[in-house]
Amino acid sequence: MTLLKLMVLFMTTQLFAQTDQWEKFNSSLLIEVTRPKGVFTCTGVAVSPKLIMTAAHCLDGEVTKVKVFTQEKYDPKLPALETTSFELHPNYKPVQSAFKNDLAKLHLKEALPASINIYPILKTSTVVGQLYRFGFGARDNQNIRTVITPTFRWINFTENYIELDDTFSKSGDSGGPIFVKNLNGIFLAAIHSTFSHGPQGRFSYNPMLSAYLPWIFPN
Repeated sequence: MTLLKLMVLFMTTQLFAQTDQWEKFNSSLLIEVTRPKGVFTCTGVAVSPKLIMTAAHCLDGEVTKVKVFTQEKYDPKLPALETTSFELHPNYKPVQSAFKNDLAKLHLKEALPASINIYPILKTSTVVGQLYRFGFGARDNQNIRTVITPTFRWINFTENYIELDDTFSKSGDSGGPIFVKNLNGIFLAAIHSTFSHGPQGRFSYNPMLSAYLPWIFPN
């Protein structure tokens, strides 16, 4: 990694460090997934006290156990919240695409602590304001809640995802929330899925949650 990238990463991760803004985004949570071949981590975000959204590919395949951690730094020895079940979006097709409908719901056994700040899902297809992407990707051999400030690229309205100029994703960031902050407040706009490394450049794909509201909250 170049010195410039290291400086940018440091600046983005320190964005809220000296203010009370950081705690406003504590609904960004680490998800620990146990499979027969080992333990893996992803990121998720609370949309209600007992419902977590993440990327479908984080829970695809054989899963034996899923736990949720609310701490800023992952330590498997710390207390975690148990889950009862999870659901991949019915139109998620991992063989055909790494990002289309790449969403999953994770149900908690008990409600999250009242100190967790849960924000409403952005219900419009217009994304205006400052963007923040949170994730627990592995950095310096640690999984710590990290914030990145990507820039808007465009919205694919046919396939319902936002493209962002964002090259700082690490293993474990998948499923992390994309928040937008504007004059109307703070809203959850999308879930981080994956990247393009093709001739069009390097940018991220992020399914817009506004297009999936009937599935997220069926009742």
